Amino acid sequence: MGLVSSGHPCDICRVTARPFSRIGIVEETPAVQELVEQAVREVGDCVLVTQNALEVLDVARRVRIDLLVIDIDAEPGLVEEVRESQPDLRVLYLSDHTDEQQAGIERSPALLTPFSLGEFRAAIAALLDRSESGVSGGAGTGP
Repeated sequence: MGLVSSGHPCDICRVTARPFSRIGIVEETPAVQELVEQAVREVGDCVLVTQNALEVLDVARRVRIDLLVIDIDAEPGLVEEVRESQPDLRVLYLSDHTDEQQAGIERSPALLTPFSLGEFRAAIAALLDRSESGVSGGAGTGP
């Protein structure tokens, strides 16, 4: 399955009360993909969804991605490769691990599964608000 953009171009997302964000979601399970895509789209963000982690690399070379939502066990090194072209990329890991050490990879937050859509939206909002509140450079990458 290729990269999907919520069924409508990202330019349409601009009609929200706040600036939209481009959120890339890498998820292998179609049912989870659909739920998280819907949760993000409902708040007016542009959603780019794929099952193939390597597609994100191609897209990141051409389009700014504000937040990447990815399984903590996904393609090793993928986030680092995306950050080569987008150093300010914020990342939300999805994890079924309860090990705090693994959840703290790169000091990015991890959302433990199962989670509610409200918890998912809150985690995304917290990461996006970090840079929108005036913090510059590297949001989601530092302490």
